[in-house]
Amino acid sequence: MLPRNFIPSLFSITALVLITFGVLRYMEIPAGTIIDWVIGIAIFWWLMIVVTLPWNMHFAAKEVIVQARQSKEKDIKVSEEDVAYAEKLSKRFFWVAIILHLVSAVGLYLLSYFGITSLGYISGLAALLLTLLRPAIRMYEYVAARLSSITHEIKYPRDDLAELYAKFHEWESKLQTLEFQLNPEERDSLVATQNRLLSSLENDIRELRSNLEKLRVRNDSEHEQLARKSENVIAKLSEDAQFLGQVREIIRFFKQA
Repeated sequence: MLPRNFIPSLFSITALVLITFGVLRYMEIPAGTIIDWVIGIAIFWWLMIVVTLPWNMHFAAKEVIVQARQSKEKDIKVSEEDVAYAEKLSKRFFWVAIILHLVSAVGLYLLSYFGITSLGYISGLAALLLTLLRPAIRMYEYVAARLSSITHEIKYPRDDLAELYAKFHEWESKLQTLEFQLNPEERDSLVATQNRLLSSLENDIRELRSNLEKLRVRNDSEHEQLARKSENVIAKLSEDAQFLGQVREIIRFFKQA
């Protein structure tokens, strides 16, 4: 676990060191050989990795353990398997860091002892000092973070946050349900169901209008037929009345004769 800008920073420092060496050589100022500078850069890279990577993993695992302990105190469920794994990582990377520091110190001492570079003694001493300095710096960071966490918990209790998170998830679930119900593309949503009902009602209304129009046309046709029949009956009755009148005239004529 390395900081985000760790590698770019190392490259920047390396470039700056090489530029410095070039300037010193150009100005003919005694600055040692290029081999010493390259070895020094390699030692710097190695010490930065030794100081950063294993210690960061160790303290990250310790932070997980502390957070798990705080959660247990608040009766929040924590996976014991995860806690055990964090404890194992914490111990493992602690000893990895210590061993790397000691091996680095011995290796750098041997570089000077065999005359490979004069930086070995100083670098070996730095490796030993960093064995104590790095945990001390991280302990300071941990204490500062712990005090900040305590202040945060006083302002925003974990129980209140848990309740707030629960309500947030509840409202999020309700919002998702509402979004589903209002999505017309979802077949089982409320809007889609209402659209189908409205479409069905519109079809029923169109069918009723069509049937009503057919009934109106049929009613008009039947009324016309009834009117024609009535006219025919009336005309026939008129003809019958005329015929009866003529018959009465004939009968009256024969009586008078």
